[in-house]
Amino acid sequence: MEALRERVSDDHEYLRDDGAFVFHHPPKYLWERSPDTIDRELIWQDYHLYIHVPFCRKICTFCTFERRQLHRGAIDWFVELLDREMDLYQNQDRFDLAKIQSVYLGGGTASLLSNDHIAHILKRLRAEFGLRGEETEITLESEPGTKKPADLQVIRKLGVNRISIGAQAFDDAQLKLLNRSHSVQQTLDMITAAKQAGFDNLHIDVMYGLPGQTMARWQETVRRTIDLEPTHISAYPLIVFPGELLDRSLEKNTLPGRPDKETINEMREYATAEFKAAGLFRYSTAEFARPGKECRYVQSTWDSSDYLGFGPGAYSRHGHLLWEDDVIHPAYERKIQSGEKPLGKRYEMAPEQQLQRDIAMGLCLLEIDIDELQKKAGCVFENEFLETYGQLEEQGLLDREGSRVFLTEKGVRYATYVMKCFTTQ
Repeated sequence: MEALRERVSDDHEYLRDDGAFVFHHPPKYLWERSPDTIDRELIWQDYHLYIHVPFCRKICTFCTFERRQLHRGAIDWFVELLDREMDLYQNQDRFDLAKIQSVYLGGGTASLLSNDHIAHILKRLRAEFGLRGEETEITLESEPGTKKPADLQVIRKLGVNRISIGAQAFDDAQLKLLNRSHSVQQTLDMITAAKQAGFDNLHIDVMYGLPGQTMARWQETVRRTIDLEPTHISAYPLIVFPGELLDRSLEKNTLPGRPDKETINEMREYATAEFKAAGLFRYSTAEFARPGKECRYVQSTWDSSDYLGFGPGAYSRHGHLLWEDDVIHPAYERKIQSGEKPLGKRYEMAPEQQLQRDIAMGLCLLEIDIDELQKKAGCVFENEFLETYGQLEEQGLLDREGSRVFLTEKGVRYATYVMKCFTTQ
């Protein structure tokens, strides 16, 4: 804490505003290679479910998720592997008390699943994993150009009630730089078709801080996004991870340079103000929604909920237990074919670690309730928390009302730094 105290009088060069939040705590290098199975029966009750479809038509320059170039037969074979993975969980865990709170079909490109694949997955979730009722949020993450209007009508009748469309930018030149497969017109066509199919919960994904992106080009993207009247928007800053394809391309000057940090912050502030004026209110560091249309799955990834993931690289949490499916696709495939759960790494959190994780990650939703998180973790973190909170409040990054702690507007910009302060006690 002394180092944190000394920083109060410094300038803000040390503050991270790159959007690379605390996605994992304890950090991944501490996770251990998992045995073939979790060594106990897990009883699933209220939880969220994610399915990772690891295929794309093209590999985007900015993406670091587990993904592969689509090839003939890949999706059919993947769904067969997915079936076997689901069987392995059915054989070990208990789902008789389960109730799925949200389903997210993501990737990769989840909209590469055929209508029959989607029908089959949802049928299994309803019959065996606790998917109940028509009100449960079911999201299909989609790339423009991957579904026809007739497909969207079928998918809506199957029970998918939320469509997430990865527009990223409303500028064909910008999309080409990102190696996206779609055009602006395909985005517009898909949004129109989704509305006509009866999707009244429409999400659009856009990004800022892109190579060659000016403030004027970002303002155009924001304006066009609002004009399409979505119920939910994600506006993410581009994150450049060291050594990844995008980082190498920028280093070699094969892509235009990115905006500077101050311009990127102005882009964030501009979008926040414009979305709010249009009735879309920020409820996380990067998510905006009309009242009542907040994404339940997005909230679950930050708010200490239990969630179960299927597919290569998918993450799961059950209370204090964390694990991931094997990230490498051939390893995922090999384990399933040999009758093993495709587990990669796992970590069993001590109560103090669980509380640190839930404080840090919970701040992505702009506020946390310390009393609630302490009760859930089964431990008290009050002294260390108060010291850290005091320093961050002095820096103008946090505010507090009773047991509730809030990110300030400045804290939203430097959320990465704030989150890390609570995981380095």
